[in-house]
Amino acid sequence: MRISIVMPTYNGMKYLQQAIGSVLSQDHRDWELFISDDCSRDGTPDYLSTLKDPRIKVHFQNKNLGIFGNLNFLFSLVKNNITQILCQDDYLIDNGALDRLLREWAGLAPEIAFMRCNHMLDANSKLARFESKVLPGTVDPEKSDLFFLTFGCIPGNLSNVSVRTEIVKKAGWFRTDLPYAGDFEFWSRVGRSRPWAISKTKVAVIRFHNEQASKTLNPRGELIPQMRGILETLYRNLIAKGHSRELMRLMIALTYISLSRDIGIRAVLKGRGGTYLKRVTTELDASDFSFGPFLGWLIYFACLGGRLFRVLAARQLLKDSPGSRSWEHA
Repeated sequence: MRISIVMPTYNGMKYLQQAIGSVLSQDHRDWELFISDDCSRDGTPDYLSTLKDPRIKVHFQNKNLGIFGNLNFLFSLVKNNITQILCQDDYLIDNGALDRLLREWAGLAPEIAFMRCNHMLDANSKLARFESKVLPGTVDPEKSDLFFLTFGCIPGNLSNVSVRTEIVKKAGWFRTDLPYAGDFEFWSRVGRSRPWAISKTKVAVIRFHNEQASKTLNPRGELIPQMRGILETLYRNLIAKGHSRELMRLMIALTYISLSRDIGIRAVLKGRGGTYLKRVTTELDASDFSFGPFLGWLIYFACLGGRLFRVLAARQLLKDSPGSRSWEHA
């Protein structure tokens, strides 16, 4: 089976050679790698121009498209059925990564839209460990919104995900107006119409560093209005299906609002101003899924900034959901 790999890049020279080298070293040789440089200024274009392997297709953008515009461009070029996303600062874990990935896909039903690999390799909280116990290997559309609301963007880093290539176009592409949350919105949107898979198979190493987008693109809470829109969609969809409003509001208060409030407080204490905290108040506290600022602050202190009670709330929310007996795993 032939597989495509897409790699959007912007000022990625520090890590790019290792990422591309991990593809070149694969035992599975039948691949193609599409790279799109988004107007880098650090020598990345010069390096990419030296690549000679005919399986690597390099494109240079004339204007910056942003991460999700760049991804849409790359997916518009791909013809193979399966595509793995590989970010510029990540790399395939070993020489057998693509072989393992393709064996996983060979065992999946044709209706599976995407697969999240490396699941729980990056688990760093009690809620994440609980997630590993209750998520099934295949998530049906009927349950997808509930899992996304409970656990957040389950696919995590883009390099965890491979997808049936046609799905990206059929689903309406990644939204470029959501530069901080476009992946969460896209995967949850796809999950409402198609089943998706979860695997512990090790494919990519997700690198954590101070320059990565998740640490540099949200200093003033720019993510918060976009997150509000995603949560409102999940919340309203689940209300329509008969899920408990109060349990969902509690879960959101613990998992999203309290944690965001905590980040905002730490920003103030570090002298970065109160913009982040203000956005928590004007966006999240003012939403339909919130208990409001007064109860929100009480919940924040009671749960120690989102550090307590999240698993209890998640367990109760899943237990009390319509049809829970048919899929509960823990």
